[in-house]
Amino acid sequence: MTTMSSLASLPPELLCRIFELLPDFSTLNALTLTSRLFRSIWLTHSHRIAPYITPRVISHLTEAEKLATAQENDEARVQHPSLSQQQQRHLRLISRLGRLLHNAHLASLVCDSFARACAAKHDPWCRFTRLSPVDSRRPELRRVFYRLWLLVLMSWPQRRNSLKNRALHELDKLRDLMQFINRYRNDDDLEEPRTFRDVYDAGLDFREDKWVEVCDEVFSSGGNLCVDMWFR
Repeated sequence: MTTMSSLASLPPELLCRIFELLPDFSTLNALTLTSRLFRSIWLTHSHRIAPYITPRVISHLTEAEKLATAQENDEARVQHPSLSQQQQRHLRLISRLGRLLHNAHLASLVCDSFARACAAKHDPWCRFTRLSPVDSRRPELRRVFYRLWLLVLMSWPQRRNSLKNRALHELDKLRDLMQFINRYRNDDDLEEPRTFRDVYDAGLDFREDKWVEVCDEVFSSGGNLCVDMWFR
């Protein structure tokens, strides 16, 4: 008996458990392409399987989920009346997973660019070089970027309340990242806009009015910029 036929003979509950243990969605997709049964397991039990795989792929999932929910609330939901409820639920899940992965890719682009700028010793703006290595702070950078992006999607009263209730060290982190975005988004003589053009092409434009508005609100929220706060 082959490995494939052995797997196919397992009950659905065990197959679901195997799917839940997969390391990422690329592996899951490859597995579903090998058999109609495996594709059916994924289509039928995707809402059970996805929560196990997603935390292995998306860092700072709580912040990522909040951002994805805000984006969904900001968009009209497309209805598919010809599909069953199970099929519609699966499509919504696939759409959300795609959004989470896309946002994570954009966050990585921005934060990698920020980290490189901070590591450049010739950069007079950045004081990270005299502190601990910025590479160790990339996960924290992603978390703060998710929170900054979420602010952009909020209404003005929501943003005001959110900034009012944040701790000073959190505000300083938001300002540091926003200052970096402001400096690099409009300077064509610097190397880093190359990375931001990749971000623009992927659908996120820091030149939009809402990013400018959030920048003004973040910087007017009180307190001083303090890069040292990143290393507390």
